[in-house]
Order: sequence, then structure tokens, then C-alpha cells
Amino acid sequence: MEEKKVTTLFEEMRDDISKFISSSLELGKLEVYEKVSLGSAAISFGLIVAGITLMAVFFALLAAALYLGELFESAWAGFGIVSAFSILVLLIMLLLKKRFRKKVTNGVIRFLMRQDDKDDKKSVK
Repeated sequence: MEEKKVTTLFEEMRDDISKFISSSLELGKLEVYEKVSLGSAAISFGLIVAGITLMAVFFALLAAALYLGELFESAWAGFGIVSAFSILVLLIMLLLKKRFRKKVTNGVIRFLMRQDDKDDKKSVK
């Protein structure tokens, strides 16, 4: 059996290290793709649910305005009360903007951390 030269060993080791780095980068890229696709799916679902909820709230407010209009015998009064209520809710939301952002940010971080934990458990098996 012939012994390999030191230069040949170094070349093989360099090739192996190069392949390892390439594989590691590819794995990282695939993990990012997975997280982006999961996040995109969650955002898409959330937007669809938000749109349907928005339509439901719109029709509920319209029905409330019509009902109040008949109750007060003035369409203006009914729509005015519903508009004032909507403006009040908007002002409350603007006051709670920082809390809302913090809650959403923490939710996204928890979601990504759960996915990371699932990935770690899969790789251990």
C-alpha cells in the first residue's frame, strides 16, 4: 500500500472542508426558505381571516346604524352614533398601539422559536 503525500492529504482535506461549507450554507438557505414560507402562509391566512372579519364588522355596524336610525326615527342619528362609536374604538386602538405592536412581535418570535424547537427535535432523532 502506497502512502499518500502530504500535499495530496491537504488537497483532499481542503476539498472536504469546501464541500462541508457549501453543504452548511445550502442547509441554512433551505431553513430560511422554510421559515419564510411558513411565515408567509400564516400571514396570508391571517389576512384572509381579517378581511372576512372586517366585512362581518362592517355589516354589523351597518345593521346597528339602521336599527338605531329606526329607533330614534332619524337615519342621521343612527349613523352618527355608530360613527362616534367607531371613532372611539379607533382612538382606543391608537392609544394601545405600542402594546399591540409588542404583542404581535412577541407572537412572531414565539412562532419562530417553536419552529426552531421542532427542527431541533427532528434533527436529534
